[in-house]
This record gives sequence, C-alpha cells and structure tokens, in this order.
Amino acid sequence: MQVARNLADLRAMRRKTTAQLAADVKRLGVPMSASTITKIEKQGRRVTVDELVALAAALDVSPVTLMLPAADPGGSVMLTPRLRAYGWGGAWRWMHGDDPLVVDGIEGAGHFQWLAANHPYMTKEMIKEMIDRIVFSQPATTTEIVGDEDDGSSG
Repeated sequence: MQVARNLADLRAMRRKTTAQLAADVKRLGVPMSASTITKIEKQGRRVTVDELVALAAALDVSPVTLMLPAADPGGSVMLTPRLRAYGWGGAWRWMHGDDPLVVDGIEGAGHFQWLAANHPYMTKEMIKEMIDRIVFSQPATTTEIVGDEDDGSSG
C-alpha cells in the first residue's frame, strides 16, 4: 500500500505520465507498461525487487523512499503485513542501515557487527569512528510481530 501511494505521489511531483515513467524504467532494463504502473498505483499489483529498484532510479530516489511514509504518521509503521515498527524515524534509520531493528525471538548482532554488515564499503576504522560519533537515542527501533503465526489454514 505504501509503495503504491508513494509511487503515485512521486510520479506526480516529477510531472511524469505513466507512459514516460514506464519508458524510463524500460531503459533501465525492466520491462514495464503504463498500465502496469497504473495497476501498482491502484494497489492492483505487487512490485518485484527489480521493479522497485528501477522505479526508484527512474524517479531519482532511493528504493526506501518508495517503501516508507514520507511524513511521520504519528504512530507505528508496518514493515511487513505482520512486522510493525514503533517510530517512523527508527524505521527510516533501519532501512538506511544506521540502526538495528530488534525483533522478539530473533537474535541480533552487536552494533559493530550490525554496522559492518550494513556498510560493507567501510573499513573497521571507519565503523569505529562512526560508532564514536553516533549517539543512539534508543538502543534500537522497537518492533512487534502482530497477528497469530498460525493463520488457521492447517488441518
């Protein structure tokens, strides 16, 4: 839902028609028609990772800009149908690789390991300097897994 809304908003801001955007995406190696863009914007079709990257490049934004709300909704942000992040800024920091996401039942790495894994272009010294400069306002973004794992479809 968020990708659909952001795609429509960004396309309008860039003053591109669906045909123009489709042509730009196609030039990037991802076949897409104007009607496909319309379907995505109307939530009638999901987006593949390749399409997300090509759409973001064609709109001159990072893929995360299509995935998260542009403004703070004043509450939680759904990252998946069942994973809710509390804090809009925390969701953005996680998507940018600046802060870890803590999920109950999933063991995470320490900050150094996490930053190293999410910034492979940085040397150990650069990461240490980054850690020294960063003041974490929270240890991590608080999350919640919503809904029951058993959806009732089994026997």
